[in-house]
Order: sequence, then structure tokens, then C-alpha cells
Amino acid sequence: MDARTDRQPGGNAAITTRIGAVALPLGVIVIAIAEYFHPASEDPMDNHAVFMEYAHSDIWTAVHFAEYFGFLLLLGGLIALYYSVSAKPGVGAGLAPFGFAAAVTAAASFTVLQAVDGITLKRAVDAWASAPADQETAAFAAAEAVRWIEIAMNSFSFFLAGQTLFLFGLAIALGTVYPRWVGLIAAVSGAAFMYDGVVVVAYEGFVPSIIKVVGLLLLAVWTFIMAVLMWRYGGRSGSIAGSEVATPELARQPAGAR
Repeated sequence: MDARTDRQPGGNAAITTRIGAVALPLGVIVIAIAEYFHPASEDPMDNHAVFMEYAHSDIWTAVHFAEYFGFLLLLGGLIALYYSVSAKPGVGAGLAPFGFAAAVTAAASFTVLQAVDGITLKRAVDAWASAPADQETAAFAAAEAVRWIEIAMNSFSFFLAGQTLFLFGLAIALGTVYPRWVGLIAAVSGAAFMYDGVVVVAYEGFVPSIIKVVGLLLLAVWTFIMAVLMWRYGGRSGSIAGSEVATPELARQPAGAR
């Protein structure tokens, strides 16, 4: 197979781009719904209060599986974006593989994060809430250790997610496939997540952060804009590829068969 034909837009790449166009906003919607049901009435840095809140939650693990599914949809949409951003040679296409690699790494990191937060932490706080009086201190210490691991994983996971957005934002802004201003939105959102992960969560934990709020709002807006652009690109490139495939086939037919 000609490598150039395989990398042309259209065919499977066009289908992948359209799947990504659906996955991006759907991921944001699923995460938003899961967050709505996430217990959040207590200060997340008040371990005694928040552990008891988590222990009383009957949907804790289900909520985190839903969050995980949403994250996978979102990161899958970013991976699908690679195929269209890299379709035309240039700086954008050169950066796209790094965004692809960052998205895969972020997906792996979120897998560990949700396992720690959604399952391990829940079991630890349940064990503390039901522990006999003479075992409460040890059970609480174990739950706190899990919480610290969760904070560490959250810091790295959101940094990696931000890095993915930042790289794809640069690839779009420096490329010619999509409007450059769309790439700038993604880059700013990604920078906000990287800052939140490295500076806020890593050093202060789960505290209010206006930087993260800005990143989330920009991400939500960007995913819906990008969904429309990717859907249009997938349809346009699929039509172009279809005509390019049909013409050579017709040219190879014997004159009498036309």
C-alpha cells in the first residue's frame, strides 16, 4: 500500500475524526453529570468530615466509573483529532504525534486515579467509619495515606490532560487545518490545567482555584466548537477521498467497458 494514500484524509481517518467529534462534547457532558452526583458538601481538605461523607455515599464508586468513562471519551476525542491535524504537512503535523502520546499517557494516569479514588479510598473510609474504637486511629491513618496518593495522582493526571490540550492547541494554531484561534483556546485551557496540577494541587491539595475554573470553562466551550469543526472536516475529507479513489479505478477500465 502506498504510504501517502494511507495518510491522506478520508476513509478510516474521516470516520475516526467524526467519532472524535461526537466523543469530545459527550465526554464533557458525562463528566458534568457525574460531578453533579459526586458528594461535595464538605471541605475536601477536612479529612474527618469528608471521609464520613464519602463513607455514607452509596453511589461513590458508580460516580467515579462514570467520571472515568467521561475522561476516556474526552481523551479519545483528542486522539481522534490527531488524524485531521496531521493531515497537512507543517509545524502542526509535527506537533500532533506529541499530543497523541500525551493523550495516551493521560488516559493511563486517569485510570490509576479513578481506581485509587473510586475504589481504594472508598474501602479505606468505609473501614475507618466501621472500625472499633481501638482501631480508629490506624484506620484513619490508612485512609489519609490513600487520600495523599489520590492527591498526587490528581496532580499528575490534570497536568498530563493539560499538556495534551496544550500540545494539540499549538498543533492547531501552528497548522492550517482548523482556525488558529480555536487552537489558542485549547492551549490556554491546557496551560490552566497544567498550572493547577503542578502548583495548586501538588502543593495545596483540593483547594478552590480560579485558574482551574477558567480552564474548565474554556475546555467546555472548545469541545463543542471543535466537535462542529471536526464533523465538517470528516465529511469534507471523506467526500474528497471518495472521488480520488473512484477516478483511478475508472481510468484503469478498458475503453470498451466504459
